[in-house]
Amino acid sequence: MKPVCLSLALAMLAVACATTSVTEQQIEAVAAAVDYGDSSSETLAVKAWKAFDKKDYPEVLAYTRKCVDLYGEEGRKMNAELSAFEPSSTAATKWALNDVGTCLFIMGSAYQDLEMYPEAVEAYRTLVNDYNYAQCWDPRGWYWRPAEVAAPRVERYEYRP
Repeated sequence: MKPVCLSLALAMLAVACATTSVTEQQIEAVAAAVDYGDSSSETLAVKAWKAFDKKDYPEVLAYTRKCVDLYGEEGRKMNAELSAFEPSSTAATKWALNDVGTCLFIMGSAYQDLEMYPEAVEAYRTLVNDYNYAQCWDPRGWYWRPAEVAAPRVERYEYRP
């Protein structure tokens, strides 16, 4: 009787500790059904944060991918124009850069939560390499720099199996 209980307990522990992942089919199904609002980069970033707070990862990935698809090139151009961070007083003028950079950070964080480390590294690396001057507005009243948070995560998760 004891070996059966032990086996059952180990099986339950394995299920509880199992990595949850999200499939492309799940993301595509959600992407076809979610409300993108006005599809502005700001709306997509706000919706991505809200989905992330709910741990609704297919929704997070639908919103973040949409933002990158629609505004990634514009954000990349804005980043290339800079040699330093835009001052806080004018940072909002780099809307595409900031929102795409924020969405890449959210995307990487979602993949990290899902223990999908190669995907997390890809999102973080893209942020660090192509949107390094992105700034994210914190509702508490300041900008923070997603690429500065993402860079050590690339190193941490890059070689993780």
